[in-house]
Amino acid sequence: MNRSFLQRSATLVTALLLAGCATEYHGFDKPERVTGGGGEKSSFHGLDLWTAGLPQREFEVIGEISDNRPCGAFAMCVRGSRIASLAKEQGGDALILGYDGVGIKGRGLTSGLSTAETPSDLLNTPMKREVSKYYVIRYLNPPL
Repeated sequence: MNRSFLQRSATLVTALLLAGCATEYHGFDKPERVTGGGGEKSSFHGLDLWTAGLPQREFEVIGEISDNRPCGAFAMCVRGSRIASLAKEQGGDALILGYDGVGIKGRGLTSGLSTAETPSDLLNTPMKREVSKYYVIRYLNPPL
């Protein structure tokens, strides 16, 4: 096999694995100022990620990020960096986890696929998807 064929194959496989991934930002028009009581946080690609509780400092929720992608190691590897960079692009300092779970959505290779060339057993196989929501926040004052 030549190198060009391998590169094209790798590109095609990557594109197929990422097909069906959707990461979207929705901004809030009137963010409210909030002060939480503290909680559980970790570092997430250069941002604070609050998984329980809220920051013990004043902040505002400026938007939300929803992520929906097929379950699988490769698709999940790129999820975190995509979410973090989208939050940073919008001026976010941190994220609050709204929810994160595995569900079933659609059937077959892609939702709504129905061609004569596709075997019916592929069309009737449920697809597991990882669905999550994060709230993008901006800190308004230094930590306590």
